[in-house]
Amino acid sequence: MIDLIAKAVVAGTPLLFASMGEVISERSGVLNLGIEGAFVFGAAAAFTVTVLTGNVYLGLIVSGIVGVIIGVLHGLVSVSFRGHQVVSGLALTIFGYGAASLIGKGMVGQPLPTYISAEGIWWVLILFGILFSLLLWYVIFRLKIGAMLRAVGEDPHSAEILGVNVVKVRIIATILGSFMIGIGGGWYTLGYLHIWTEGLGIGRGWISLAIVIVSGWNPILTPIFSYLFGGIEAAIWRLQLPPYNVDPYLLGILPYLITLAALTIFMATPLKRIFKPPASLGLVYYKEERTV
Repeated sequence: MIDLIAKAVVAGTPLLFASMGEVISERSGVLNLGIEGAFVFGAAAAFTVTVLTGNVYLGLIVSGIVGVIIGVLHGLVSVSFRGHQVVSGLALTIFGYGAASLIGKGMVGQPLPTYISAEGIWWVLILFGILFSLLLWYVIFRLKIGAMLRAVGEDPHSAEILGVNVVKVRIIATILGSFMIGIGGGWYTLGYLHIWTEGLGIGRGWISLAIVIVSGWNPILTPIFSYLFGGIEAAIWRLQLPPYNVDPYLLGILPYLITLAALTIFMATPLKRIFKPPASLGLVYYKEERTV
């Protein structure tokens, strides 16, 4: 049981990074559907750099830089150029898929020279997740910078009247959030699986997005659901082995079925009214417009 908990925490950590990054972005009103592309691209970049340099920390840093690139592109298109956030995010996800396949095609079957030995310090990861979620909650709900972040996500026109630079806040939040998403992807290969195959990490970004929704955009709740989904993924590996011998293809769809079930419960219960998304989430902001 202790071993399973340890694996659940290690598997849930990349989801925790990605979901908290998405919380930052969406609290500013920017719907970042490029989370999937940033996660997969970050995973491939981290693995490739680590194989080429032998430095696992450099690989993790590069995964964050890859996330920043996705964030900058999404911020420019959806905030500065006022493009459709959904279209921009999905386009960047497809871009992330392609970029990951391009840089990772020569890495399939390559041994990872070094990796993050996380299972022995799983309790440290739990402590980190709790402390980081509390810190992010404190910043968002108790500091002035967090009030600015929430203001541009709820009512950007009023925030602009009060002197807040909506475009600047949204772009910074998007870039910072994507940086954390990229780090999550890097952790997925360097701290959890230690391998690279075509399509590795696909779907984990969407699961992280679901975690944000069922957490009610509250960073305090994200570690709970991240480690829960991490436990599901860890259990999948165990169920493939004797004496269970469950079909791995059947187990492969389990995380997504549970994700759909969690979202259905969230939308069909009073939780939807209690945990509401930012009022301006996904809406393009035009500075020239004013509300009455």
